[in-house]
Amino acid sequence: MTTANATKKLVKAGFQVTAAGRRISAKKGFRVIELTAGSEETIQTVRVRAACDSDDIVHDYTAGVYCDNVTQAIKLAAR
Repeated sequence: MTTANATKKLVKAGFQVTAAGRRISAKKGFRVIELTAGSEETIQTVRVRAACDSDDIVHDYTAGVYCDNVTQAIKLAAR
């Protein structure tokens, strides 16, 4: 999926989308969906996390859950 299609899908689902370089962040309530784009504007990673949670490199902690696609991330964030 391309970043343009993913952004449209997230906006349609009611998320506030912000883009910074190859990273797209979409927030709705207390959930954040983060997308990382690769070359040619295709999505490489999709992650859902709580808005108040963040990664901690020192303790080897990655916040959230990685999903297979944007649709799965939207469903998970809706819980």
